[in-house]
Amino acid sequence: MGLNGGRKAQYKATPPNIRYFSRTPYARAAIRRVRDPLSSLEWEVVPTTGIKSNRNLDKQIQTATDCFNHPNTDDSWRTLIGQAVEDWLVFGAGVIEQQLGGDSVRPLWMWAVDTQSIQIYPCWSGDKNEARYIQTIGYTNIGLLQGRQLRNDEIIYIKGNDSTESPYGYGSLEIAFNTINRQLGVSEFTGNLASNAQPQILLHFSDADDERLRAFRSYWRNEVEGQGVTPMFGGKNEPKAIQLHPGGDSALYLEYQQFVIREIATSFGLSPQNLGIEADVNRSTAEVAADRDWDNTIIPLAELISSYLTREVLHAKLGYYQLEFKFSGLYREDEESTAKIYETYYKNNMITPNEQRLKLGIEPMTDNQWADLTFADTQIALSAARGTAVIEDKDLDNDETTGVKPVRNKKDSLD
Repeated sequence: MGLNGGRKAQYKATPPNIRYFSRTPYARAAIRRVRDPLSSLEWEVVPTTGIKSNRNLDKQIQTATDCFNHPNTDDSWRTLIGQAVEDWLVFGAGVIEQQLGGDSVRPLWMWAVDTQSIQIYPCWSGDKNEARYIQTIGYTNIGLLQGRQLRNDEIIYIKGNDSTESPYGYGSLEIAFNTINRQLGVSEFTGNLASNAQPQILLHFSDADDERLRAFRSYWRNEVEGQGVTPMFGGKNEPKAIQLHPGGDSALYLEYQQFVIREIATSFGLSPQNLGIEADVNRSTAEVAADRDWDNTIIPLAELISSYLTREVLHAKLGYYQLEFKFSGLYREDEESTAKIYETYYKNNMITPNEQRLKLGIEPMTDNQWADLTFADTQIALSAARGTAVIEDKDLDNDETTGVKPVRNKKDSLD
């Protein structure tokens, strides 16, 4: 029966020209808006939650980090994950082949694989020695003699938008395929229309024979075109003007083109401003849209990749079950909003400055008597100081500008 047990791989009916579509301007822009930020994220290999670091784990972390930083002799981490993310957006899956080597310092080798060349055996039993994938020659060839059988542990198949309908996922570009096709069609039409000037109307002379039409055409060319004079002519029947097509921006279908571009952006989970649609966009709405794109598109994909690398690479391939792969800086904090929240808490006497510092991961102030007081206590102390013209703060000296003399009391005046 062989490694595949006599089973047939399921072919995914992907349009063969989808790679070409990924190189069109708006599709390229949408792919880059997702791929580049994610590829640029800092990452780390860390102990899983609840596991304390030790010398053995530190050695495993260093080994795994070296493998990810130098996946093969040609790629860096950024180029490797960038290729996988692009295929994820185009075909609905990013594929990375992984193999163990003999070097204990860098035991794992990884290469990006063309997702379209990978077919899946849907009836895979889960046996680690049974082939789950086959890499074929050509996008529609699933013959066993021409393909290479691959076990589950040899392939990291990062599937997106998966469902019970098919063992394959589907990518953002597949969703937008028809939309991009329409966009290319209208772009070609409007390009030809704009670069090859065509008259918008024709003149119809009723009861005019060929000789009279030739005479009028000659008069128009010689006496009207380029002369800057008002044309005048007479006859029994008035000419009738017939509109051939709209003129100006309407003839270029600019509004429809913007609608199509918005559809492309929606398919990728992005705001239209990422594809150059900047109508009715100001700074505040742009910032909100950028945050929404990050939360709804970048973060879910980054978490998906992290889970696959943790499960398929660190756990299954290297046997580092106490480690996990994590992206750093993925959850961006709005510092202005956080500051306003803490300000509200403080003014409502819910928190003291030292408690706020503790939540922010900052050491509390031990030499400041005000750091453990609520806002109300501080205001009471300030009001009392204004009334007596005495500042009871041991850290202050005489203030010659105000004439207020500090008082040294052993007993805290706030008690």
